[in-house]
Amino acid sequence: PFASFNNLVNHEGVTVSSGDFGGKHMLVIFGFSACKYTCPTELGMASQLLSKLGDHADKLQVVFITVDPKNDTVAKLKEYHKSFDARIQMLTGEEADIKSVVENYKVYVGDKKPSDGDIDHSTFMYLINGKGRYVGHFAPDFNASEGRGEE
Repeated sequence: PFASFNNLVNHEGVTVSSGDFGGKHMLVIFGFSACKYTCPTELGMASQLLSKLGDHADKLQVVFITVDPKNDTVAKLKEYHKSFDARIQMLTGEEADIKSVVENYKVYVGDKKPSDGDIDHSTFMYLINGKGRYVGHFAPDFNASEGRGEE
């Protein structure tokens, strides 16, 4: 299916595929650990979501897939992971495997800027159902004020 991925490696060094998440819904986010704004904001939102879901959080797997596999090593993602909910899986892999997932999800990824190392990329979050099928995608509201209650 469109939403599947294989041979990626999580922040603990374990090889995973989309089928390893046992029928859970997945919220898939693409980004990179050196991202200064959108990636940490999205991961913060995902962490809050898992917290708000309480006992139901075990029905959702948040997956962060790097668009910068050259720099986002397992060690780098393990360190980056410490800033977010422990249930989030952060994935890297061989460039060809990452490229395949990026193409399947139709994620825009620009070239790395030599000036600051930034990579322009899509900021959509993708919702995948427990059968591995695409449900929809949405762009978070980065201008929403904090603390408005339910977001």
